[in-house]
This record gives sequence, structure tokens and C-alpha cells, in this order.
Amino acid sequence: RMNAGDPTQPVRIPVIVVQRHRVLRDAVHRWLATECTVEVIAAEATVAAAAPVLLRVPDAVIVVDEPGPGDSANGMMTELRAASATARAVMLVGSPDVAIVSAAINAGVAGVLCSDAPSASLVQAVRTVACGVCVIDEAALRQLAGSWQYATHPMLSTREREVLGLLAAGSSNVEIASKLYVSAETVKTHVAHLLRKLDVPNRGSAVEKATRLGLLV
Repeated sequence: RMNAGDPTQPVRIPVIVVQRHRVLRDAVHRWLATECTVEVIAAEATVAAAAPVLLRVPDAVIVVDEPGPGDSANGMMTELRAASATARAVMLVGSPDVAIVSAAINAGVAGVLCSDAPSASLVQAVRTVACGVCVIDEAALRQLAGSWQYATHPMLSTREREVLGLLAAGSSNVEIASKLYVSAETVKTHVAHLLRKLDVPNRGSAVEKATRLGLLV
């Protein structure tokens, strides 16, 4: 995009900074103010204070902090979209907590970055989100990938995998206990853990699901 007044100059991306803490708000404002491709048009402490500005400039990218106590990403995005139906936000999070990142993405936040990410990463995230593309910080993405992997491939201990393999071979609890040199009660506990982790009601279902998930090799 080129500036209509000066076709040689690119249009600067309007940005609204929303951070509860003044020190971080000022820091984010400074980081973005040094970048010639973006323009900070407001820096506010709350989404409510930023909403009137977004109403006037609906294509602005909002750089927000993670929800505080009693707040939610969904509530924040609902409030922003009341001012602009196409509101695009980049959220700065203190840590790549899976619950926070997942809630933000589900609420429609377009970008998630750790608050200690380099200023260049924030600028790039703003540019990316302004183009209609989502962006997730590498650390946050690793956390999400870990949670997704667990959802599809439950984390089984070495002993649980041994028990699972013997279950698949048709061994009874007593036979498994004999082969692993443990008590039948211990085997019963391992089987209970397997059923819980695989979220199945019985041994046969455990073997069937484990086979489907590739846990039996």
C-alpha cells in the first residue's frame, strides 16, 4: 500500500496500544514509535478507553496485554469487535501458558507474543496481523504443540507401555505381574492409569485405542 499524498511512501499501519501497566505501555509505545511502517495513534490502559479510537480507525491493530483477574480474552475481543467488526489484536503474554494462549486463539486474537520478545518481533507481528495473517510466538507454539501432542498421544510411562504391550498380547493381571516381577495389585494400578490416560472403559478398548494411536509398536 502506498500513501495517497506521497506515492513513494508506504501507508503506516495504525496501532492502538492497550496495556494496564504504564511502564509496559510506554515501552511498547516507544518500540513501535521508532518503526517507520507503523503509527501509534493511541496508548490506553483499558480496552474501554481504546474502543472510541478503534471506532474512528477500525483497521487499526490493537496491541494488548493478557487479561487480568476477572477478565477474559473472549470478553476483550467482544468489546473490541463492538467498535470494529474486523478488530485484529496482538496479545503480549507474560509466559506462553497453554491455557492463556489457547483462550486467546479461541477468542479470535490474531497474534500471540511473549512480552519479552524483541521489539523487532512485535513490529513484524503487527505487520503480519495487519495483512490478515495470524502469528504465534515460537515459545507459545511449542507449548501448544506439546498440549496437542498429549491430546492425541497420551504420555505413558515405560512401565505402563510394558503393561499395555502385555495386555495386547492377551495376558491377565497375574501373568503380567509374573512377567514384570511385580504384584498383581501393582498391575491393577497400572491398568487403571492406562484406562484413565486413554479415556477408555476397559482393557479391550485400551488396546484398540492404543493401536489406533500408534502406541503399540
